[in-house]
Amino acid sequence: MTIELGFVFLDDPAYEKQIVFIDVPGHEKFVKTMVAGAANLDAVVFVIAADEGISVQTREHFDILRLLSVGEGIIALTKSDLVDEARLAVLIPEVRDFVAGTFLESAPILPVSAHTGAGLPALVSALQAAGLRTARRDDCGFFRMPIDRVFIKHGFGTVIAGTVLSGEVKTGDRLEILPERIETRARGIQVHKSKQDASGLGRRTAINIHDVDKAELRRGQCAARPGFLLPTQRVDARLRLLQNAPRELKTRDRVRFHVGTDEVIARIVLLEREKLLPGETMLAQFVLESPTTALYGDRFIIRTFSPLNTIGGGEVLDVSPARHKRFDEAALSGIRKFEGPLEDAVEAVLAKGSGRARDAEELALTLGRRIEIIKAALAALLSSDRIVRILGDKDERFLPAPAFAALKEKALAALKKYLAANPHRPFMPSADLASTLARETGDPVLKSTLDALASAQAIIRFEGGVALPGHQAKLADKDQDLARRVEAIFKKAGYEAPLEDDVCKELRLPLNQFRKIMGTLVQQGVLVRLDPKVTLHREACERAKTSVLQFLKLRRAITISEAKDVLKVSRKYACAVLEYLDKMQVTRRSGDAHVLK
Repeated sequence: MTIELGFVFLDDPAYEKQIVFIDVPGHEKFVKTMVAGAANLDAVVFVIAADEGISVQTREHFDILRLLSVGEGIIALTKSDLVDEARLAVLIPEVRDFVAGTFLESAPILPVSAHTGAGLPALVSALQAAGLRTARRDDCGFFRMPIDRVFIKHGFGTVIAGTVLSGEVKTGDRLEILPERIETRARGIQVHKSKQDASGLGRRTAINIHDVDKAELRRGQCAARPGFLLPTQRVDARLRLLQNAPRELKTRDRVRFHVGTDEVIARIVLLEREKLLPGETMLAQFVLESPTTALYGDRFIIRTFSPLNTIGGGEVLDVSPARHKRFDEAALSGIRKFEGPLEDAVEAVLAKGSGRARDAEELALTLGRRIEIIKAALAALLSSDRIVRILGDKDERFLPAPAFAALKEKALAALKKYLAANPHRPFMPSADLASTLARETGDPVLKSTLDALASAQAIIRFEGGVALPGHQAKLADKDQDLARRVEAIFKKAGYEAPLEDDVCKELRLPLNQFRKIMGTLVQQGVLVRLDPKVTLHREACERAKTSVLQFLKLRRAITISEAKDVLKVSRKYACAVLEYLDKMQVTRRSGDAHVLK
């Protein structure tokens, strides 16, 4: 009797594909092992013993195959040598009726005998025909292999084996064994009992791994590219309860959750209704008692905790969900997006970021899809204004449009609150605004948020800060007289105004108070800061501008030396005036001179 998974390869040099048989146990005590073996099948040889007919285990195995969405197969009536033609004439219609309306509805039904060899050539032909009908799986490009065997190979060490579901593994590659997050390296690779340098999608593969004890490994783990998968103890899914399930399901029911080659105990949280009746489907969250790994789109099976019966299954939607409030329509709407087109799923993942923008590769890893497909989905979302592109120094990231709109509102609210609390400040420093929104976003997102607000004229940007349109800094009464004294000093100084630090010392003011007064005077336009070391009164600045423009009407360009003579100032002040006029786009630099813009 089969109690463990068996693996056999069909060798035919004339056949263009490789057919790998995964022999699974049929006994009711080993359904756990059967599910692990059947989890990643492309096609099935559905075996019914001709002398026994359709048994209880036949029905359970068939339920599992349908829940796993196996899409191709043939039906083999084994031990046909033990029955006569009359028995076969009755059994074949029974089987055809049993599979009606399913993926095996049109499958060939082939009586075979391992003892006499009868029917085996027809079985091989049917297998090869099924193999040609089976489409190649889509490959996301990131290595992933659920482990179904672990053993020690004498002279080599620990070996893990499974079917590669995506990507490629090469000798020397770093690997991660999940959910325990064991780091290792591929020392050697075998495919079809032959040593290879690499293996990929759909291939039965054995990997000799480095420095991991067999005791740390088990069926149910998954070998993957580091960083691709994350352990999870909470999964959102679409759950279907079998029509023949013995009873309804309720929230908090304890079940065995089978995904990939793993089995974990879980509690069910029904999200749409109080009960799930046999034959119904519902969105549900599984709270796992131990971590596992899964991906969006994976199929799963649930079995009762005790006694052991297969009662349902479905499709994994979200592998990193929050804890949901039951019957919450907003949460349900977010989960349903994972059931729609890929762009809806991409939008749903972005919406979970709480203001954190994600790039295409991160989305590809999260959803287990090729990056080209993710980029196409992002382009569709951008064209319909459902997401916003965030440009960074090295890459582009994306946010849902509602999240971006919310960030703009939060930024405006923070700015209004700051200016109301600090009326003497001409603007809110960008660093303070970034700190206020630190939990919401990062620098590139903040920059894009402020760019959008400035473009809509909702804010005014200054060097080092932002303000609301029409905002004027207002000094307290006690500072008004000091402000007049500061203004008088700069006004009297003309073109060669003193350093700000010297004025502060002259008036014997605390530095913070002086900076507040200077900031207000600059924001009001009373003083003009040409550069960090040159500040002029606005009247002096206007006189300097007029003098330079008058010179340029007579001459096409003005040099620093000529500006010194025109303004009768030192080189430092002449240079500051010309560079300020360039900054204000009155003039522009042309070689060693400045000309009209």
